[in-house]
Amino acid sequence: MKKLVLLIAFLLIGTIASNAEFLGGFIYNGATTPGGGYTTAVASKQGQSTCKNIWYIVTVGDCSVRAAMKNGNIRSLAGYDVQRENILGFQTITVKAWGN
Repeated sequence: MKKLVLLIAFLLIGTIASNAEFLGGFIYNGATTPGGGYTTAVASKQGQSTCKNIWYIVTVGDCSVRAAMKNGNIRSLAGYDVQRENILGFQTITVKAWGN
């Protein structure tokens, strides 16, 4: 039993440590980070896409910029942000895109 618990802990820590987008806050994280593609163009449309992650092991959904553009009917991207909310390992990732 100890070996199983240690193996699970090792895999969880390894997964968290290897995740390039991990910002800390395993107990709670409510950070919004800049995505990219910022221009001075006036954006008239906004779209978002969401995915859910459980303990950095299982992720479901499509939280890509392309999905956010499709949901907002955006053809020309002006910029996007990535919002992460994590409570005890249950994470929601939302990408908000804007453009024309």
